[in-house]
Amino acid sequence: MLEHLSLVFVWLLLLGVAWSPVNGEYYSSVDKMQMLGEVELDLVTATHLYLTERQEQLNVMHSFVERVKLEHAAIRQELLQDAEYLEEPLQAFRLIKRLVVDWPKLHDSLAASQKQLREEYAKVVNETGEAHGLPNKEDLKGAVRGLQRLKSVYNLTASDMANSSLFWNECLEIGVQLYEQADYRSALEWLLLAAKLVDQIEDDNAQGMRAQVYEYLGMTYLELGEKQKAVETLRELLSSLSPDTPHPVRFLLDDVEDTEPKCPKQLVEAYWYANFSRLCQGKRLPEPGSLSCYLDFERHPRFRLSPLKVEQAHLNPDIHIYYDVLTDPQIESVLDLASQLESFRSTVLGDVVTDTRVSQQVWLNYTSPIMRTVGNLLGAISGLDMTNVEEMQVANYGIGGQYFPHFDYISKLREDYIERGNRITTNMFYLSDVLQGGYTVFPFLNVFLRPVKGSLVIWPNVHRSLAPDSRVLHAGCPVLEGSKRIGNIWIHSAQQEFRRPCTLVSTE
Repeated sequence: MLEHLSLVFVWLLLLGVAWSPVNGEYYSSVDKMQMLGEVELDLVTATHLYLTERQEQLNVMHSFVERVKLEHAAIRQELLQDAEYLEEPLQAFRLIKRLVVDWPKLHDSLAASQKQLREEYAKVVNETGEAHGLPNKEDLKGAVRGLQRLKSVYNLTASDMANSSLFWNECLEIGVQLYEQADYRSALEWLLLAAKLVDQIEDDNAQGMRAQVYEYLGMTYLELGEKQKAVETLRELLSSLSPDTPHPVRFLLDDVEDTEPKCPKQLVEAYWYANFSRLCQGKRLPEPGSLSCYLDFERHPRFRLSPLKVEQAHLNPDIHIYYDVLTDPQIESVLDLASQLESFRSTVLGDVVTDTRVSQQVWLNYTSPIMRTVGNLLGAISGLDMTNVEEMQVANYGIGGQYFPHFDYISKLREDYIERGNRITTNMFYLSDVLQGGYTVFPFLNVFLRPVKGSLVIWPNVHRSLAPDSRVLHAGCPVLEGSKRIGNIWIHSAQQEFRRPCTLVSTE
């Protein structure tokens, strides 16, 4: 279930550390991750060619060395027979010739060809990076935070996430990244898993591997206010080292023993988090009330022969799901149109990039045939005037992609919004199925919605009085497996007087 997430992280780990990339922000979009798969194939091809050439050089060198070894074997045999092998002029000549001509020639040949190969290989790698861009350390950090979000929201353990597919050093890297981000409680679990894995290794390098893990483990315990455990961890490491071997951990232990116990800050969950996490897991509290599914023939003439398939997800405020409103070819046309534009990181509060919203997006206007069709369809379903609508926002969610609980209504209308009015409804098209996760949830209403490709969800953001409706706090859960693509259209309140008349009561 989680194996592909672990592999994605490992791949980002390797690229994020090994290259000198550009800031492409790949972790926030599955589409860009797929593009990186093509980039890696280019790197595999270039590296294979490089290694093939190197292997040919090694074969030449190996052949030469084997011939020399045979010569020395003959020399040893002659010495055992008390023969003066190197006193023979021809053998002496051959030895001198090898040392004066053959060895330097071999070295020069290898050095020149290796330089040429390195330059050619570096050129291919650089051209690949310039053409496509490669992940950077921020992508690595973002990938780790994405895995941690999945772990937190879905109540998973580090072992669940690792799923037997991460090595000790990869668990260590996650722990180190979280430690450097001051998320010590989360770092501890990954470091303990790394320690468990590294303790199972038996080879000459195991001692150095254990030292890397246990040093960070000790420092993490210290940051969590558990000084005694920090001391015990470092002493356990020292006991496995040779007493005659100088090691920095001895100085680290001295510093820890001289440090006053720390008092870590207690994290306080947001008031909505418990409901958010529960609903993301598909767990709804039982509640009274009757909801129904029905076929709607009457909403618009276009549905007389092909009725709307409607599911009531909640009443007052009304949250309705309309199934099969877009066909697969129509969805492909929308996504193809979106792929022609350069996607950018989704933001909050205008232009703020934050982990509360991890996705990439583009905006589509209604000049193309497919978007005119979508606009006309939405007008028929919503029954609202489509004069004041925003362009469709097409979003794609990446590793642990999510949107924390938020409102779609605008608390303070900008000057360019005053004539259009507030966002009266949100109209969300699901443009893909999602294998696991990615639900749309309403923490205050005890509602979760599974993404179903081709369906449309509509809910109000304001009361009929146009006062904001705080009950419709909603969120996009992290994507656990698969890819989530949605298309949002917000309809504004201007010119809706006859379609959705206002009331004087603020809560209606």
